[in-house]
Amino acid sequence: MTETRTERSNCRFTVQEAGDGKPLLVVQLYQETIPALRKTVCGFDLLGGTRIADARKLAELLNERVLDMFVICEEKGG
Repeated sequence: MTETRTERSNCRFTVQEAGDGKPLLVVQLYQETIPALRKTVCGFDLLGGTRIADARKLAELLNERVLDMFVICEEKGG
């Protein structure tokens, strides 16, 4: 039987520039409370033509509304 557990971490969104100058929206976890993501970077590619200023506004809006990030992990039960 498969069991699931939910792991959560407070997070914030930041904007970084890719090598080609395109903005990236990156999720930064405050603590390492999600072991599966310990050495992982989660982010989003934004649509072409998105300006850095618009990406920053998007990050700001998400930071005002998003509480935490979660993952649901499946474990095989014995």
